[in-house]
Amino acid sequence: MKNESLLKGEGDRYLIDGIQEGDSEAFRQLVDRYSGRLTAYAARKLSGTGLDAEDAVQETFLGFLQSIDRLHQVRSLEAYLFRILQNKLVDLTGKRPEAHGLHRVPLLREDSQGGVEGYDPVARGGSPSSHARQDEAVQVRDRVLADILEEAISALKDEKNFRDLKILELLFYSSWRNRDIAAAVAVSEPTVTRTKATALEKLSRLAARHELFKESFTFPEAEESSSELLRAAWRENLISCVKRSTLGSYALGALEKEWKDYVTFHLETVGCETCAANLADLKTKGGVTTPGARERVFASSVGFLRKVRPGK
Repeated sequence: MKNESLLKGEGDRYLIDGIQEGDSEAFRQLVDRYSGRLTAYAARKLSGTGLDAEDAVQETFLGFLQSIDRLHQVRSLEAYLFRILQNKLVDLTGKRPEAHGLHRVPLLREDSQGGVEGYDPVARGGSPSSHARQDEAVQVRDRVLADILEEAISALKDEKNFRDLKILELLFYSSWRNRDIAAAVAVSEPTVTRTKATALEKLSRLAARHELFKESFTFPEAEESSSELLRAAWRENLISCVKRSTLGSYALGALEKEWKDYVTFHLETVGCETCAANLADLKTKGGVTTPGARERVFASSVGFLRKVRPGK
């Protein structure tokens, strides 16, 4: 697989290019852009523990800088930052990772900058999936799965086929049972089964035409295996998360009825904590974090900023 950036979004790529050149102002912009939503997420998770959400966010940006030369393996900067934060929260709370649905894998390679091992989110059953897995075949598999899921879910959103999207989200993201999904979406159990089978067939076709399909990847034939792999890829890449602009319109009550219904479902039934954190940040005047807090996060991490050598 080519060592090229998979990052989505021109704005994020621009920031990363600057940070990799050692530009402290680009790093400051990154902190300003993401610290609010990360702090909101950490505050929800640390509520009642007496631990400081700002500490977790500071550690998140520090961990980010320690892995800056490996961002070619990352497709979503937001998802990557939330993933690092989840690892830091496990460390801060001192809880066993299994309580968070996590297990230890090499998230960051050990290096001279003190790269650490972290925890990787996994679905029930323990299927492995990781941004930074050293085995190239696994990297190819993860990229293909993320690409085809993103294509399929984007199509459902474009078609406003929110019924099928809700079913698949509860199947692959939330691991609900068919009968519970049927009740939540107001459809029959056979409809849930049929929707899943149709989706797996479509994903198999999308995988077969992917540019990397012949590079050590085949779509799993066993339904359970494919479901576990898709679940891990979905969670890792925040596949169905709502755009921040859409959440902003939702907060203002400006979304059309179908979209409003889906966003409510995504937040309340699916229980997406990432989108809930984004929404909390948007609803707070001036953002969840204060200028002083953002400056503290920046100042505590910027000393670790370094220029990535060409070719790394």
